[in-house]
Amino acid sequence: MGNIFSISSLINYSIRPYLELGLFLLLIVIIGYLYIQLKKKDNYIQLIFDKLNIQYPELEKEELTKILSKLQIVELTKIVTKDKFFNDNILNYIFEDTQEKILLLHYTQEKAIADKVCKEGFQFRYSFYKTAYKITQDRLDLIYKHSRSKYFGKNVLILLISTEIYNYYSEELKRISPPEAFVEQILTEVPPFHDENNDVVYTLSNKFVKGYFNYETGKITGNPEFNPNFDCDIFRKKLARLRDAYTKEK
Repeated sequence: MGNIFSISSLINYSIRPYLELGLFLLLIVIIGYLYIQLKKKDNYIQLIFDKLNIQYPELEKEELTKILSKLQIVELTKIVTKDKFFNDNILNYIFEDTQEKILLLHYTQEKAIADKVCKEGFQFRYSFYKTAYKITQDRLDLIYKHSRSKYFGKNVLILLISTEIYNYYSEELKRISPPEAFVEQILTEVPPFHDENNDVVYTLSNKFVKGYFNYETGKITGNPEFNPNFDCDIFRKKLARLRDAYTKEK
């Protein structure tokens, strides 16, 4: 029995250094792999900064890293390298003359639908915030919102409404306090209708549709009737009817 223990101890003594060396080498490989992944991530971050012309990366890197954690690296690469959404001409078109205005984007697949919206207005149920995304010039946030929305279609409609117009009707609605009423329901020139599901469908005036662009081709299509400061008697009459109806209910 003593001989058996002696042989076992001798084997453990002779093999143990090799096991420790193997574990050490494995640890080195893991560390090297993690280092490479971190370097790749840093390269992607720098690529995004270069693409978006961010001048002070030391101030933005932490925020961008948080966004990266929400996105797959493969998808982010597609956005940065192939997507024309972030080309200068597209960004300039989106953000030109947007001071004191509410800016929203809506994605649709069919060009015919985008053309129809420019001509007839933007249809929505209850509120356009269900299918349109409010954006600002925070380009990091724009990356995240575009990555979530791009699968809805390659044509991106731009909705732009004067803050003055929007705030005026918003304040008037607050005075009336009607249930489930939104400003965008007032900013319509045609009567609402019921769809096949009996939902009420409103049509935002086409004057608030700036146009659209295709983020794959980079082509921009403007709306000749676009006027973000548009206001008319139809809006005011609609507000007056709502005020009268709600006053009678009280």
